[in-house]
Amino acid sequence: MKIPLPQDVASLNQPEIITSQDRWDAVSRELAGVAEFSVDTESNSMHAYRGRICLVQLSWNSSICLLDPLAVSDLSSLGSLLGNSTITKLMHGADYDLRCFFREYGFETKGLFDTEVCARFCGMVAPNLAATLLTYLEVDIPKSRRLQRSNWALRPLTGEAREYAASDVMHLAPLAGEFRRRLGALGRMDWVQEEFARMERAGTQATEPVGPAYLRVKGSDRLDPQQLAVLSALFELRESEAERVDVPPYRVMGNDTLLHLAREPHSALEEAPGMPPQLVRRSGNRIRAEIQRALRGPGVERPVSPRRNQPPSKSAQRRIQALKLWRTEKGAELGLDPSLLWPAASLERLARDPSRWADEGEAVDNADVRAWQRREFAWELREVLHSAVSDFPP
Repeated sequence: MKIPLPQDVASLNQPEIITSQDRWDAVSRELAGVAEFSVDTESNSMHAYRGRICLVQLSWNSSICLLDPLAVSDLSSLGSLLGNSTITKLMHGADYDLRCFFREYGFETKGLFDTEVCARFCGMVAPNLAATLLTYLEVDIPKSRRLQRSNWALRPLTGEAREYAASDVMHLAPLAGEFRRRLGALGRMDWVQEEFARMERAGTQATEPVGPAYLRVKGSDRLDPQQLAVLSALFELRESEAERVDVPPYRVMGNDTLLHLAREPHSALEEAPGMPPQLVRRSGNRIRAEIQRALRGPGVERPVSPRRNQPPSKSAQRRIQALKLWRTEKGAELGLDPSLLWPAASLERLARDPSRWADEGEAVDNADVRAWQRREFAWELREVLHSAVSDFPP
């Protein structure tokens, strides 16, 4: 269904760039009086060791602007706007933006309405913004992988970059209106509202990775202890070098390069796949010294996941198959990705120990299972589990 767009969309292709504190203060006062506004960010995470927000796109009513946080020093009013739950913030795929706002400025976001989440609950499997706008509004926006990956810290912004940035927020208001209509008709508005609230909370929580970062390099699970020691040493060297020259670690050495040197520690650096020649010239001696130090030291034993020590029993395997089959069939019936209906981690815990039903299907403080999932599907899931477990209590 094609939705009418703002009458002056053509003028939005030349959005105002805000670089002065006075102008931002005036705009933020205007935003404080609206019911909702659209927001997105661009960062330089692919070009710096610690990426930062380099542009904040804002759209409301028939206005649009690009706020330059590299030029405007006091953004406290932006934090107040984001944290005001009475003003709806329209975003698309907000997870990263929410974490960036909180990590860099301590800003919490309340009143979120995420159109990517809405698209998933309307049945889209891969709802990137361009595909979502084309599907629901018949709007075709300019998308460029080159601009998406460009260094947004560079100034001045080109006209092409401005148009690209503006397109990320230009159509979110009519898109949100379309989703409110569709999800209301489907009876799923309370589903997405709970998802929005979870995203708001997650945006203020640091995601702590499990175990050392070098163990997450693909292929590291096939290294012996001495090779793991080399990988660990080179990983730390890469981090320190990346921080020193202020680039992402992958631009110093790729993971394939690290893995090759860990497997073949006596090979010539120049022969390692993807090894930058300038790195060999600048830091070759240091790399070789780190490899030798790791080879002389004790090896590194890879921690074994508890789950690997306790493979599921045959009966648990049968139960997980039954539970996942129910979820797949239910997803097909509703036209939704099955993963939305019930968390896989919860299904696996139930399959291993059906006596956990009260914790998984009824407890309001379960971190994985949503309230709307329990309301809609707990009784049905319990029936499936009952059929798969001979002594399951009625």
